[in-house]
Amino acid sequence: MSATPSAADEALRVAVRAEIAAAFDGRFPDGVTLEVADRRVTVRGCVEDVDTAQRVEKAAAVSPGVLGVHNALSTRQPPAPEPQGQPPGSGRHADPADKPAGQVNHKV
Repeated sequence: MSATPSAADEALRVAVRAEIAAAFDGRFPDGVTLEVADRRVTVRGCVEDVDTAQRVEKAAAVSPGVLGVHNALSTRQPPAPEPQGQPPGSGRHADPADKPAGQVNHKV
């Protein structure tokens, strides 16, 4: 395998760059770099937030000929906290071991 990208990979890199720019109103995001090897794209750099990183990754994936995208982007803003699960008393994902012992009546 050669260290220089093939003509096909270079053409694909140009096409992917154009797709990403189109997703950002014609302007390629600052701080983002593209690498293409064997039709697999790696996006690197630092973007503002997770939403921007996901938009870059999605735009990179839509070009015909791309076999996969590796998102190696970092973000300036930390990701939003995960939403809390169901409140403890809601009954969702209840553990049967937590129920009191005794008779259980079911309507038939």
